Amino acid sequence: MRVTRRGFFQAAGGTAGAAALIRGTLAKAQQAGEDLTRWATPEEVPVPSICQQCPGGCGLMVRTLDGEVAGLSGNPLHPINRGALCPKAFGGLQLLYDPNRLKGPMARDGERGRFRPIGWDEALSMLTARLADLRAKGLSHTVAILGGQYRGYRDTLWKRFAEAYGTPNYIRVRCLPPERPALAHQLMQGVTSPLGYDLGEAHFILSFGAGLLEAWLGPVHVSQAFARLRRSGERPRGRFVQVDPRRSPTAVKADRWVPIVPGTDGILALGIANALIREELYDKEFIAQHTFGFEDWVDQRGAHHEGFKNFVLKEYGLLAVSAATGVPVRTILEVARDLGTTKPAMVIGERGTAYGPDDLHTRMAIHSLNALVGSIGVRGGLLIQGELPLSPLRPVQKDEAAARALERPRIDGAGRGQYLLASDAPQALPERILSAKPYPINALLLFATNPLANHPAKEAFAKAFEGIPFIVSFSPFLDESSSRADLILPDHTYLERWQDDQVTHLAGFTCFSLARPATAPLHQTRNTADVVLQIAKALGGTIAKNVPWQKFEDFLHERARGLYEAGRGYVASAPAEESLRKILERQGYWTSEFKSYDEFWAALGKRGAWWDPTGLPVSLEALHTTPSRKFEFYASGLKRLVDEAVKRDGTGEAFVQALGGRDRGDLLYLPAVAIPAVREPGAFPFRLNTYRLMSRPTGGGRNQPWLLEQPAVHVRATWEGWVEIHPKTAAEVGVKGGDWVWVESAKGRIRLKAKLYAGTLPYVIHIPLFGGEGPNPNDLIANETDPFRGFGLLNTTRVRILKA
Repeated sequence: MRVTRRGFFQAAGGTAGAAALIRGTLAKAQQAGEDLTRWATPEEVPVPSICQQCPGGCGLMVRTLDGEVAGLSGNPLHPINRGALCPKAFGGLQLLYDPNRLKGPMARDGERGRFRPIGWDEALSMLTARLADLRAKGLSHTVAILGGQYRGYRDTLWKRFAEAYGTPNYIRVRCLPPERPALAHQLMQGVTSPLGYDLGEAHFILSFGAGLLEAWLGPVHVSQAFARLRRSGERPRGRFVQVDPRRSPTAVKADRWVPIVPGTDGILALGIANALIREELYDKEFIAQHTFGFEDWVDQRGAHHEGFKNFVLKEYGLLAVSAATGVPVRTILEVARDLGTTKPAMVIGERGTAYGPDDLHTRMAIHSLNALVGSIGVRGGLLIQGELPLSPLRPVQKDEAAARALERPRIDGAGRGQYLLASDAPQALPERILSAKPYPINALLLFATNPLANHPAKEAFAKAFEGIPFIVSFSPFLDESSSRADLILPDHTYLERWQDDQVTHLAGFTCFSLARPATAPLHQTRNTADVVLQIAKALGGTIAKNVPWQKFEDFLHERARGLYEAGRGYVASAPAEESLRKILERQGYWTSEFKSYDEFWAALGKRGAWWDPTGLPVSLEALHTTPSRKFEFYASGLKRLVDEAVKRDGTGEAFVQALGGRDRGDLLYLPAVAIPAVREPGAFPFRLNTYRLMSRPTGGGRNQPWLLEQPAVHVRATWEGWVEIHPKTAAEVGVKGGDWVWVESAKGRIRLKAKLYAGTLPYVIHIPLFGGEGPNPNDLIANETDPFRGFGLLNTTRVRILKA
């Protein structure tokens, strides 16, 4: 075969090409093998975080694979939950990966036209320009910031921004702020920090409607404390009584369930007080040394005042109390005897929703039982753990524009008139916005709240929104409220952002939790805390000087230094190490685990929490900072406020009328709850009671199908909403279990499936808030307001049942 020169080179080139092809194929095969190995064995990194599904503050451990979130579990080092979680926590994955999350900022075309996606630079420019323009015109007070259920430094940052910018209208929409003391505790003890219930060390607990094992302050921590209450090896088994209109999961676990007519809890508490006093089962030493107003007394002007003791004995006889509450006299006596003879004991009168129109005096009546049995400032009773030793912030330096604007009254009226004792009054907000009194609202910022779905005055909010020229939402979803906004700046979900949590309301310790991002943001969203810092920087001047941090991470890093420098407490660690440290610290020995703050900060981010296992127990004297320096059955601080209001505005002042009128005399300041007259049922014969499920997060959960699938075991219900009806009531209205019914009130009606449940009083029906898909119970709830907390009364509405 003759080979030409051209043929030789062609053959050589072909051989070289084939060799190159083979080398390339082998390289690709090798790369594919490495990719397959990496895919089969991804880098697994656990990242501590904080559950944000309820106020519990449980620590999470996020399982990440190559930087992507793959699972959630409890942080075993975290002092609040010690690795345990409730069902709500696992819904965080579905929040993160929800396909309906907003992918980036959205703005409307024209005046309330269609939404269009925009970039962050344009979005921030739009918001900053609007805020700057209002401030330049002297209208910064016409900006309102509406915040939902959150705490910690996000709350601090919003407050600081509002004050520096010059608006008094930073308003929170929530019925249970766990970081604040209950108003009854403030008035009767003068405390400025929340009381902690030492559940695990109690021997007897009497709870008035608090869903301890469902959706109270922290279901996981409370469940663990409840387990300690029930232990029998070291001490007698603790006993638990639940007073509740409904046989709830908490009532099921109680030693005794006491069904009660809704809204009469305070009357029952005073009936129990009557029995304790008559049978001399109260703590005479505590009453004599640490209380004011128990016996009759004479003031400085020589006027005689009836004391709590004689008032209760005269007005709350057991027969009258039994008739009003539906609780038998024998039951009242037995509960009183258990409470008075078992030490330590505690009485819980804190729940999210109001007990009724006279909510303040009801809570005062319940809390008076803690004083009667001497449960304040003792282990197994009510404690205060003191404040977290975080680095303080400098006071806001206000310029002339901000100072002038902050002199204006709040749009919701909180702190004045009828709402003198309320820190926020969101229930009054729609009416005041619509009336433009005391001034119109020109811009509204919505953060972590959806009032058009989750508030009993949602229809009024919707109408009020129509008249606000500029609304900004920070929701990561297009929900009922954000869909009415002009601009949406979507927040990260809590697994994508830096955040903190501060817990001081659980007895036994204080705790600061820190979470860093477990994964990079999935979309073009931003941590709203960082957005607030960016807005402050863009507005410049004193606003930027008062909010100088570049990132929220920097802000947290600066504040947490106080923990390192406190000379007490520890970054969470293994239980064996903590037990040794607790013993040493109680004996006066404490040593730092870290040589520098940088080491401390790194460990805090890796382990997720700092806590002081010994707390800062407050003395009994410090627990009583009232004018008398004692527990006050007669709330002299409230008397002073009323006298000032009357002197300023006369006896017709709205605050005085909200308390029931000046003619009540001393009953304004005592834990006095009126026994209601018997009324005819009328067109709406049944009382509506709403409640929360453990498996539903604060604010809903309809975008978390795992949680909607969790059964309400007492009625075997999932997915859809339902109404619980006593079998006797169902028979009277011709309804069977599983029937569709109309539940009607004077406000509206909704269609639900009937679930027959004997664990209720016959004339009370129950609907879970955010119980599942379907109608919203807020369509039924009357727009009535608790004047002392400024929130809606969720359980005073009357309804009727009709077969659909």
